Amino acid sequence: MGRTQYDDHWRLSGFHTAILSNRWLRLVVLPELGGKIWSLEYRPSAHEWLWHNPRIGLERAPFGSSFDDHWAGGADVAFPSCYGSHWDGWTVPELGEWWSIPWRVRYHEDQQSGNLILSAGGRIWPVEVVRTIRLAHDAPVVTCEFDITNVGSQPYPFVMGFHPALSIAPGYRIDLPSGIVQVDEAGGAMGTVGQQYAWPWLTTAEGPRDMCIIPSPSRGEFGGHFFRPNGSDLWWALTDSTQRIGLGMVVPPDQFAGLWLWQVFGGWRGYYHVAIEPWTSYPITLHQAVSAGTAQWLIPGEPYHTSFTITGFEGKERVSHIDSQGNVFGE
Repeated sequence: MGRTQYDDHWRLSGFHTAILSNRWLRLVVLPELGGKIWSLEYRPSAHEWLWHNPRIGLERAPFGSSFDDHWAGGADVAFPSCYGSHWDGWTVPELGEWWSIPWRVRYHEDQQSGNLILSAGGRIWPVEVVRTIRLAHDAPVVTCEFDITNVGSQPYPFVMGFHPALSIAPGYRIDLPSGIVQVDEAGGAMGTVGQQYAWPWLTTAEGPRDMCIIPSPSRGEFGGHFFRPNGSDLWWALTDSTQRIGLGMVVPPDQFAGLWLWQVFGGWRGYYHVAIEPWTSYPITLHQAVSAGTAQWLIPGEPYHTSFTITGFEGKERVSHIDSQGNVFGE
């Protein structure tokens, strides 16, 4: 059996890197830039699954900056809000306060995995967080765990999400379990705000549209849709059906409300990517979640724990299910 390898001897655009790799996957993490996962490569085909901004490179953003104006790509963690928000007189920046701060990092290996352990404190919310990225020794599986502790003296609300910008091409497909989707943002033939549809068939002025299939960037579209599963499964898969390789994620449905489907097909800022994001609450803006009674709360001294699993796969054109261990089923 192979072992996960760890390498921290390299710098990328001047920033320290922490690299985890096994025979299937290679992850490049940037602790100084919010613990961003910059690269997630499926090694057998040298396929990079994370989108990198063609116009904005890696840079350190001042705390409280616009996330979008500094967004180089990769995968970031959002806490305690997605969009800029406010609560009880406190102001929260775009994508929250973790993406623009440096994280401490150490490495630990056990019998099952190589473990990158990142830790940080909040700048606004009085929290301490430990984030563990576990790459299995003998499988194309990554588990991301979060342990968040309120070190203050009163409860604080939050929503948390994982924000992976995914590289796409025409004909790629998105598979999800059965569920209902609500259109919250739309440009082009991506529905109308407030519209609901059963995945994957969206009714548009052009007729029924199969949202599984990634179109060309010439469409000039974008959309922000929120997916809620009908049953007890919550997962997604993005597949290059021609090469029969893909990336998937499974999250515990009792801890996440659903998936934010951010899809940009040449529309918003001229980009071309998707982000399929698990969120603990809906709406994904903090003050709206508090008003709706859906925000999570951190109680002083009571740790909050959650996790999700990312998996790489091959030999499939479409996916019908991903189980909690990261096993992928389909055809």
